[in-house]
Amino acid sequence: MKTCKLIFSGLILALFILSCTKKESAFPLEGTWQMVYGDWQASDGSTFPAQIKGSQIKTWTKFNFTFVGQLVKDGISDNAYGAGDYMLDGSNYTEKLIYHYQKAYLEGGDVRLLVEFNKDTLIQRWPVDKNWKLPKKHCTEKYLRMYK
Repeated sequence: MKTCKLIFSGLILALFILSCTKKESAFPLEGTWQMVYGDWQASDGSTFPAQIKGSQIKTWTKFNFTFVGQLVKDGISDNAYGAGDYMLDGSNYTEKLIYHYQKAYLEGGDVRLLVEFNKDTLIQRWPVDKNWKLPKKHCTEKYLRMYK
């Protein structure tokens, strides 16, 4: 009888522990990310945060994303913002922009990027061609996960 109670108590404890564990999202982007590096291939070679100051965050839900930030270079402030839908297929990532502070991105159609995940680090690079290949000169942003 004691053995049955011990086994039953063990099963209850195991079920309780399993029910309390946080489930990992099937969507690795979900959450809020803080930009820690940016190189947008500026003609003068400026990068974030070396020459360009400020901050930017990007948040993803299961189907949508948004980003907001303020970047400052040579005392000139640029408010960055955008939002839209996205699709992720392995490392191939496509943004369908609804809002963007640079109108050229809205007129250019979908933005195709390559993404790379390493634990709580995300790197995105663009532009990519129709075969998902990067040109020699491309933009890079690196983010660290803040919240899931």
